[in-house]
Amino acid sequence: MHIHHFHNSLLGFADTKSLAEITALCRHLSNSMGFDAFIYALRTPSGFSEAQLTTVNGYPDAWLAHYFSKEHYKHDPIVKHCSEHTVPVCWDDPSLFVNSQSRQVMQEAADFGLAAGISMPVHSPHGELGILSFAIGQTNDAAKALTQQALPYVQLLAGYLHEAVRRVCLPVVKQSQTLTSREVECLCRVADGKSSWEIGALLGLSERTVNFHINNSMAKLQVYNRQHAVAKATLTGMIRPSPF
Repeated sequence: MHIHHFHNSLLGFADTKSLAEITALCRHLSNSMGFDAFIYALRTPSGFSEAQLTTVNGYPDAWLAHYFSKEHYKHDPIVKHCSEHTVPVCWDDPSLFVNSQSRQVMQEAADFGLAAGISMPVHSPHGELGILSFAIGQTNDAAKALTQQALPYVQLLAGYLHEAVRRVCLPVVKQSQTLTSREVECLCRVADGKSSWEIGALLGLSERTVNFHINNSMAKLQVYNRQHAVAKATLTGMIRPSPF
């Protein structure tokens, strides 16, 4: 499929209303690229030590059951690559196989019909990590050519898919939790390690007013100290580092 026509097909993600519709469109696009299987796994942090996992699944159920029962995610070289990079990786890349455990994960995947493939990381401004993978059951020259040819298509697809999954599957932050611009300014300064007095001097506010805004933000975020407020606001995307 020409990249222009492929891009037009991606616009269909904007019309999806359920995970089933997203999965069906992914299956169609996966088949059009010549792959046998696909998966998009989105890790959404609910805390710094906890996360919610959402999947658009076109992988064999038996493999996923085996994968999680063996805790292969701890040694999966694809997960490691995607956690640390923003570019796609083909599964035959020698940099993936750093030890015997990573090689074992990929060998066992091949035993379940996932022998060759390509994976694309998605790092969102909300702190999420998504991994989009496409796989085939062979490891020959044709499989290698297929994954190489698919690189620009997979990169293009990942962003549209991610937006659809977030829109359909993830809860929307309630309006009552929205921070004011002053609360955001104060929390960002707290994240920089500033005291209330220092924040007041920077923003032209009294120390008492700064404490008022910080306490309001803590109440909205349902936390009991400044550190937790910064952590929760960061995880939910309410505060972010300045782009300039």
